[in-house]
Amino acid sequence: MSKKRISSHDIAANCEAPEIPNFKVASFDNKICTAAEFEENHKHDFFEIIWLKNGAGIHHIDLVEHSYDGSVFFVLAPGQIHKIDQKIISEGYVLKFQPGLFKNEKDVYDYLLDTCLFDSRTSCPVFNVPEKLSPVFDEIFLRMIDEFKHPEADTENILSAYVKILITHINRIKKYKLSDVQVPSNPQYALFKRFKIHIEHHYKTVHAVQAYAKMLNTQARTLNTVSRKFVNRSAGEMIQDRLILEAQRILYHEALSIKEICFELGFEDPAYFTRFFKKHTGLTPQQFKMQQL
Repeated sequence: MSKKRISSHDIAANCEAPEIPNFKVASFDNKICTAAEFEENHKHDFFEIIWLKNGAGIHHIDLVEHSYDGSVFFVLAPGQIHKIDQKIISEGYVLKFQPGLFKNEKDVYDYLLDTCLFDSRTSCPVFNVPEKLSPVFDEIFLRMIDEFKHPEADTENILSAYVKILITHINRIKKYKLSDVQVPSNPQYALFKRFKIHIEHHYKTVHAVQAYAKMLNTQARTLNTVSRKFVNRSAGEMIQDRLILEAQRILYHEALSIKEICFELGFEDPAYFTRFFKKHTGLTPQQFKMQQL
């Protein structure tokens, strides 16, 4: 029996606002913006936060069924396979964004990497929303939608600020939820997080798994083991993902040439950097840059 094809969606596929290529937001009853959420076996190239304020159903995420009833957040990373089966129709909001939304490299680390909020294996992707926070989240989403629909000068700065506030609130819920869970004290998880931090500090100059293994006094195969356990990626893919993420951020926000970006990220040959970027994104750096104009 042949496997069903997993469709992949990019952030430009739905929701209208061509002026803001790294960001989409809509109410959950917006059929255009949420069409893909109910599609069998689909994934996407962006981060996604879904707040279902009510309703009930099952959210299938990476072959695991997550039942929900009432107010919940779903937090999804690029590449996760998912589908929502609604038993009782839900109200709420859907937010989609790419790392390029954040101008500062530190924000990428603080909000997407260091929190581990979007790590598919280390964070439960479902968070029940305390009733007292519903008005807070309503206000954040309504302000994002208004700014998204009526963009002005510095709109992206305002939107990124709202996203950081939203992520901070969700991460606070996560900390309360996981306060008694043993994952943070797991030695394998501790090594995994140290590996992530080392990547963040050295990815521009160190690209080899073996070099990170030496820094961490372990073996390359051990880094592969913990990486696959917690994020279903090899150690090499984690390093590559960080390089691609930063290349995209620089291409979007900074006026550097491809050659300058190549050297900035520790590559010696611009042609090799271009092949590397295209292999992982399907676009050359120049094509990616032109898409953002």
